[in-house]
Amino acid sequence: MHASGLLESLTGLFEAVWREALPLRLGADGVVSEQGLPGPDATDLQVLSLLLAGMTDASVAKQLELGLRTVQRRVKGLMELAGVTTRLQLGWHAYERGWVARH
Repeated sequence: MHASGLLESLTGLFEAVWREALPLRLGADGVVSEQGLPGPDATDLQVLSLLLAGMTDASVAKQLELGLRTVQRRVKGLMELAGVTTRLQLGWHAYERGWVARH
């Protein structure tokens, strides 16, 4: 192979996809999963569900009897876990990763 614009573009595309990749595990049944990766705990899922229902951080804190700062810290942790920068992206990723169900 020789250097070309197409090769450089494909290399750039590969590097961009590779940076966003998640490690997958092959289970005993041959099914690929994200098993073993850290995920949200039960309280994180409650916080996420209430936020997706349209509640504010303060309302979520009151509903779950948590501090406002605790809710904000958990949301930030969920965003980092999902690798997103906005709450809208968090909602989408939560659905895509099966953290929440769509009714």
